[in-house]
Amino acid sequence: MTMEHSRSRRSLIKALGVPALLGLCPLNVRAQSFPSQPITLICPFGAGGSVDQYMRVLSQTASRHFGQSIVIDNKPGAGGALSAAILSKVRPDGYTLGMLSSSAFRAPWLEPKMAFSPLTDFSYIIGMTSLEFCAVVRADSPIKSFAQFMAIGKEKPGSIQYAAGDPTTSVPITMVSIQKKYGVAFQHIPYKSGADMAVALIGGHVDAVIDSVGTYVPYIRSGQLRLLSALGETRFKAWPDVPTAREQGYDVVLSSPLGLAGPVGLPTDIVQRLHEGFHRAMQEPEIIAVLNTLNQPEWYRNPAAFEAYAHAAYKESGDLLKNAGLI
Repeated sequence: MTMEHSRSRRSLIKALGVPALLGLCPLNVRAQSFPSQPITLICPFGAGGSVDQYMRVLSQTASRHFGQSIVIDNKPGAGGALSAAILSKVRPDGYTLGMLSSSAFRAPWLEPKMAFSPLTDFSYIIGMTSLEFCAVVRADSPIKSFAQFMAIGKEKPGSIQYAAGDPTTSVPITMVSIQKKYGVAFQHIPYKSGADMAVALIGGHVDAVIDSVGTYVPYIRSGQLRLLSALGETRFKAWPDVPTAREQGYDVVLSSPLGLAGPVGLPTDIVQRLHEGFHRAMQEPEIIAVLNTLNQPEWYRNPAAFEAYAHAAYKESGDLLKNAGLI
């Protein structure tokens, strides 16, 4: 290298700075060296729930593909949106990621001061699974079906107390729309976690629970709880004889896709490396087994498809909240 070329190279380094020069590295070189330290996954809900259960199995399987440990950091709050707010502010280096639920696309509508936007503040990595919701009661409850649950809500408004997440989560917001549409009324009793709701229902503190099904699988199988309905598009594979809400005459479809994202600015080669590693993990027997246990389907989306879904979900959330009269 001539002296003139050396001076030119030093001038380029000084002008661009180290971060810019990192962007000049061949993409495959940087991606191959990633990760070189443990990865943190922010869980939007508390320990013990279905999302937490899934993420803990995911962390174990994915760690084998990345050659680094993966740590779960539970950050419940704001119906699952607190973790999204935290994620939007972390350094975009790929070492802190988060699981986004429907709360991340709904919260900015409910709280205009919420310090993040699903349209601009995330790097979408992969869609993974979907929370499928159900309505359950105690086994000794006189309520035998979702249709009967709705009929009581019409004949005796407010007489049924149901447990669900806080008012900003999917179930209570959907129930507001249902009550307006069908002229029914129920009392919503908020709880912080599915584990708390199960205890409250079995203990007789509420009449029903409407929540993602995973937490209640062992209680349904043991005969302590009765499944009234699947609230998604299809029946649960584990209980093919229990009809959906639609099949019982009510246009109710409730599910919450989940996927991993990082903060905006995550380099595209790192996004691809993360996507490939987690996609391989999704195909491991342990992940398939936990999905079967929780009665959750796979919901795979590549980065572009997950981002497209997120933008559409944000708009649809706004429409739902407006129609429900909540904004």
